[in-house]
Amino acid sequence: MIDFKEFSRAIFGAWMLARFDANGLMLFENTVSAFWRSYWAGILALPAYIALVMMRTPEAMITVGALPAVLIQTSGYIIGWFAMPFVMLGVCRIIDREEHFCRYFAAYNWAALLQITLMLALTTLAKTGMLPPAFAGMISVAAIIAILFYQGYIARVALVIPAFGAFGIVLLDLMIGLVVDSWTTKLLAGHRLFGG
Repeated sequence: MIDFKEFSRAIFGAWMLARFDANGLMLFENTVSAFWRSYWAGILALPAYIALVMMRTPEAMITVGALPAVLIQTSGYIIGWFAMPFVMLGVCRIIDREEHFCRYFAAYNWAALLQITLMLALTTLAKTGMLPPAFAGMISVAAIIAILFYQGYIARVALVIPAFGAFGIVLLDLMIGLVVDSWTTKLLAGHRLFGG
């Protein structure tokens, strides 16, 4: 369990990093325990993720039943939170940055909570008509670009790597996310993952 003090410190650290203040990194411990506790961010982000999925997924895309759809979306969500750390552990070993792994993912996970919350707010404004459709689209694109820069900044300062290395990690993260989303979409449409 995570206490409110650690939660508020983690959120403030993620917010500082969002403002490109590297001091925010110091609010995250570089321990295995801190790495695992950062998955509270995934639990706390789940309601926002569910709301996003409900607003963004057209009913026509879902040909499986309600229970399978919930199981598919939940599985995709969990895989999404664990796939990148699994791949990055190997990458960190290759680039000799394994000693920074736990702090990097503690910051990465708590930053993801801010990112999901931001996208939910923007999507809600768009769906309720509070933002004109064209403007909402532009804002969403700008937010996605800002999030990619945010992720790159966290990788650069947490792993102590040059900008081009951080860019590569962001691309890797993006590719993993696209694969997971593609699999989830195929399963929701009633297709097999392979050969279907």
